Amino acid sequence: MRCMLFERQLSSYLDGELPRARAARLEAHLRECPHCRAELEAMGGIADHIRAASLQLEVSHDFDKRVLRAMGYWQVTGRPIAQPKMLKPLLVVATVLLAMMGMVRYYLSQPYGPPAPLAQPAAAVAPAWPGGGIAPDEDRGDRAP
Repeated sequence: MRCMLFERQLSSYLDGELPRARAARLEAHLRECPHCRAELEAMGGIADHIRAASLQLEVSHDFDKRVLRAMGYWQVTGRPIAQPKMLKPLLVVATVLLAMMGMVRYYLSQPYGPPAPLAQPAAAVAPAWPGGGIAPDEDRGDRAP
């Protein structure tokens, strides 16, 4: 089980893509494990054959453009292909759907049923006079003796 963790890192180690800490742990494991050492040597041999074969290949200067053109990513003019013809209708449909979703969310967040009656403000009532009735008006001079 421990070797499986290191076997997954062998290719990255060969390419020099492994962080230093992991590379150091892998190197320590390689000193102890003959199986992983053999795997690394086999992978290294394959990588050497690929490098040697790639040095012998002659590739034209426009090879990448021809491959991209064949795949449909590059126009003859050398510019990237224009946006697909269906992009505008798809954007319109997406916008309409988003607007509809917003409206549904708004209406679902509203309370269900008739609106609650508004609270009526309390009527302004003069405080009651301790003796009952209406308090005497001081301006009129009708005070009790």
